[in-house]
Amino acid sequence: MNDFADEVEDRVRALGQVRVTTGVHDAAQALTAILEDPEVRASVEPTRRRRFSGLSRRHRIVVGSLIALAGIGVAVPAVALTSLLARTGEFGDGTGEGDTTEWIALGAEDAPQVVAEAYPEYLTLPDGMPEEAAIADVSRIFESMTADADGQGRAQEGLMTQTYETFAMCAWTDEWLTAHEASNKADEALATSWLGDFDNFPAFVAADGGGIREWLTSVALAAENGDVATMKDTYVESSCESRLSEGK
Repeated sequence: MNDFADEVEDRVRALGQVRVTTGVHDAAQALTAILEDPEVRASVEPTRRRRFSGLSRRHRIVVGSLIALAGIGVAVPAVALTSLLARTGEFGDGTGEGDTTEWIALGAEDAPQVVAEAYPEYLTLPDGMPEEAAIADVSRIFESMTADADGQGRAQEGLMTQTYETFAMCAWTDEWLTAHEASNKADEALATSWLGDFDNFPAFVAADGGGIREWLTSVALAAENGDVATMKDTYVESSCESRLSEGK
């Protein structure tokens, strides 16, 4: 496997483990009922403004409300306090391998929802490859992260987006190989065009630490030149067969 693929694998598998539970739905219902009380909302608002001015409006309302409710003695189910904390409100500074996206607590009960929501709207997949297949694959990757962090691992949301983009690259590489073998020039040209357009995977390109652009360029040139050997190597080195299994 090339250095680029090794780097991606190491970054993903060093982060933690996602655990899915059934408590998220009940917690959300309980919190909604509490926040519908006018007196509770009146008590929450001042605290929310003082303590969370640096967070998004939605995040301030949820997290600020939980802290305020705990302070005035309102009974909030324990599961609510643990299931709404995947979004930490902490953001990367863009140094090293990180970016400026939010850090996600992978051990939180709502982490699987955050992983699903990280699917980028701009992502395009070949015909016949459903969006659900990409979500299932990326969810599986984050669920299978090593247990070394004892459920306390964190990952930036940008890494989740990159993982979706690499799924799409696998899907289009598979499309190219299938079309080439079938002498389907139209589909082969479409896959070649997608793989050669870096705008299709901006988060992945933005994470370039030296080597990503070169690797992507080599794949694009292989597709354009009909280099089957390189395309097959890319498919294998990127573990595309296992990643695409949910969509086939």
